[in-house]
Amino acid sequence: MTKKLLLVDDEKSVLESLQRVLRPARHDWETTCADRAEAAWDLLCRSEFDAVVTDVKMPGMSGLELLRRIRQSDDTRDLPVVVLTGLTDHDLKRRALELGASDLFNKPVDRGELTARLQNALEWKDRQDQMKAQLDRLREERRRQDAAFARRRLADVCRLAAAAEYRDETMGNHVVRVAYYSRAVAAELGLEEPFLEAILLAAPLHDIGKIGIPDAILRKPGPLTPGERAVMQRHCVIGHQILTDQSPVVAMLSADCPDLLHREAPYDPVVELAASIALTHHEGYNGQGYPLGLSGTQIPLASRIVALCDVFDALISPRPYKGPLPEEKALKVLEAESASHFDPAVHQAFVRALPAVRAIRERFDGPAADFWNMPGDDA
Repeated sequence: MTKKLLLVDDEKSVLESLQRVLRPARHDWETTCADRAEAAWDLLCRSEFDAVVTDVKMPGMSGLELLRRIRQSDDTRDLPVVVLTGLTDHDLKRRALELGASDLFNKPVDRGELTARLQNALEWKDRQDQMKAQLDRLREERRRQDAAFARRRLADVCRLAAAAEYRDETMGNHVVRVAYYSRAVAAELGLEEPFLEAILLAAPLHDIGKIGIPDAILRKPGPLTPGERAVMQRHCVIGHQILTDQSPVVAMLSADCPDLLHREAPYDPVVELAASIALTHHEGYNGQGYPLGLSGTQIPLASRIVALCDVFDALISPRPYKGPLPEEKALKVLEAESASHFDPAVHQAFVRALPAVRAIRERFDGPAADFWNMPGDDA
């Protein structure tokens, strides 16, 4: 492939001399001339070149300023630049090297030496271009893998949350609403987009542990006895075990097949967040919750957010043992529990997010099928 060289000098005789020097390589190198650095910069902004040979002392913009602009631009910063000068100013040469000159020559140039050094510079640029192309291919492949992983992760989250919902069909889109409420509250708290995405995906699994609760307790139409309540509270630990591969079944199988079970178990921050929420979303800000008795900021922020959103949606939704509360009364319950059961800052953010919460409630006030119909692994 023909290489494009840009020759820059304010003296026409020098440009003609450079073209004569490079003429033996004219089948491989195409030369373009500019008699001012400003004109050269304009050409570089409009066209692609493989190397620049420039004088230093020129009217207007100097060769050093041209070099500085080349190195500061994302489009040209890797372009080889050979600096020519008839000066013996060593400080000027030092400045050229500090600005990123690829090579320095005193005028008049030696034909063989200039050709050889330009060839080296062009070969270096070829290697740089090849590495960049390879890096771009790797980035694109990583992007495709990340997108595929995100689709699989979302499908897995939906399947797990749907499994919990099927155990308690009266809950409808409860976990979906809690997820979207939680994201809205997190946004009001000023949290960044990665956290908003993570809590949206993790929150639906907050009650995954209810899979392990007997139907007689899970669907009981009346109040639970103290013993039944203790069993119900175990869903936090069960959910954490499910999401962290700590279930007894996994433990027994791991003893005989450790490599098979853990060969491909990459770290997933969303699953880790879901496990944390499952374990701690019933902790109380005043330390009176369960199962660990955590208080204040000992409770993960995501769990403090989900805890309030979970209670709000439970209050305004029908259950086998109660009817729904009007929103006004539910909000009064949350206010009364702020600073005792709920984080006050989370409660204030929830109040600010009420317009979004109401829109979410209206959007997901039907059967759960709409949300669970998510694309599968091949989508």
